[in-house]
Amino acid sequence: MTPKNTLQKWEVAIVKAMIASKRFTNQEMLSYFSRPGRSLNQARIVDIKQERIHKAVKAASDTELEGFLSSWPNLDPKTGLHIKSDELIIKSREAMLLAVQAYNSPTCYFRSEVFIVTAIIARTYLMHAFYKSQGLKHRTGNSTLRVLG
Repeated sequence: MTPKNTLQKWEVAIVKAMIASKRFTNQEMLSYFSRPGRSLNQARIVDIKQERIHKAVKAASDTELEGFLSSWPNLDPKTGLHIKSDELIIKSREAMLLAVQAYNSPTCYFRSEVFIVTAIIARTYLMHAFYKSQGLKHRTGNSTLRVLG
């Protein structure tokens, strides 16, 4: 299982852009990526800086860096999840909430069917988030889910 304290590739690209800009200390860079439930070690920034890890990841552009900084912290206010990193989990939650709302609606005649379909969508988002967290590639087809090694 991929630990919650691992930087994603897009985050590494932002860190590399921060390093290149020379405007941030290691601690300042780290503060952009640590949050409750996700504690990062400052050594990861040093490892990236000294190219011990993530050599293949290219630095984000200046425009991407400025976009990141202007939208930071970019957290979902309802859940505290990061809108980009935890997008699939947020979508799963929203789909399940919609399923329950549809089922509880007194004006809906096909509430069971709507609940089932929307709950399956929620489950699918959750499974995709799980496989992504495990670093597993997957695809769907013929109503089966295949995990690609």
